[in-house]
Amino acid sequence: MNVVIIDDEKLAIDVLAIVLEELTPFSICIKGTFTDAMDAFELLAREQIDLVFLDMEMLDVHGLQIAKLILTQYPHIQLIFVTAHSQFAVDAFDVAATDYLLKPVQAQRLEKAMFKAQQVYDSRKELRTDDKQANLYVRVFGGFQLVDAEQKTVKWRTKKVKELFLYLWLHQKKPLLNVVLMENLWPDVEPDKASVNLHTAIYQLRKTLKQCGIDHPILLANNHYQLTVKLDSDYEELLALLECERHDEQSMQQILNYYEDDFLAAEEYSWAIRIRLRLKQSVVNLLETYVTTTNEISSLLKLSCLQKMVELEEYNEQYMFLLLQFLMEKNKKQACSQFYETIQEKLQQELNIPVPDRINELYKQYMARA
Repeated sequence: MNVVIIDDEKLAIDVLAIVLEELTPFSICIKGTFTDAMDAFELLAREQIDLVFLDMEMLDVHGLQIAKLILTQYPHIQLIFVTAHSQFAVDAFDVAATDYLLKPVQAQRLEKAMFKAQQVYDSRKELRTDDKQANLYVRVFGGFQLVDAEQKTVKWRTKKVKELFLYLWLHQKKPLLNVVLMENLWPDVEPDKASVNLHTAIYQLRKTLKQCGIDHPILLANNHYQLTVKLDSDYEELLALLECERHDEQSMQQILNYYEDDFLAAEEYSWAIRIRLRLKQSVVNLLETYVTTTNEISSLLKLSCLQKMVELEEYNEQYMFLLLQFLMEKNKKQACSQFYETIQEKLQQELNIPVPDRINELYKQYMARA
């Protein structure tokens, strides 16, 4: 199992790591250790992590908050809480923790917790093996990936085969005329050559999907092509969230988790630009509405929303003002100074325009009393 340890005490991390490595009945690989809980999310996005050991009480954030963020984005990850206080045990199991350990962690008790985690891990692995096709998943925010049940990325024969899959998948509600596919995927190629390219790419796509356990994935009728397999994706899950009439902290965190980057940001597809812009604007509008109209929001979530707004609209002076104001309300002096410098760089150096008076005044007043 791939393991991550999160605890704001370095000594506690070192002790737990030593005890874990001495548990010979298990195959354990410690992929990362973190004293700052939020730093762990970069690793969780990059690596296949199976189990997280999480301190319940940390200086800047409660372990339950981090646990909910992890499970929202990575529901397959198991959690084992480690803390010096037993009063949080009930809360731990409310977020589906595999186990709850008291410090100092005893080897015998840790081994018992690892047996529980191993049983869950083994049972999930069997389910993934039995249902390979159903576990194919499409990811389109940032780069594009089609991943299988083991989180392995499907390899494409050529870039055009990959692009053809994406185009058919995004438009699979209706059959697409071959001419439409050629115009969008081979716009600068002569019709006869584009037709040959399309037939070759269709053949390679069928072959690739068959290797993933999908038989007859593409329907051809009257020169119209249609992808027939239904696959889960972060794209459709985000759309469903955006269409909800009401949002709570959980749904907003899910939106932030899905929208790590723009739609197909790493792919240079001209036909994807309109979808990318539409989704980006929808997310920005929702974030702005939520943080400006909702009275009670957890500090961690509000900060994440504001940071995402500034990230997506990096020159928006209103979003800059809101984030700076929030940092001041939380008395984050160093963060305020760093962000104010970022505002100056964005506006003065990159756009050659002055920092708005209200931002300057807000910052000066805060620094005078901080």
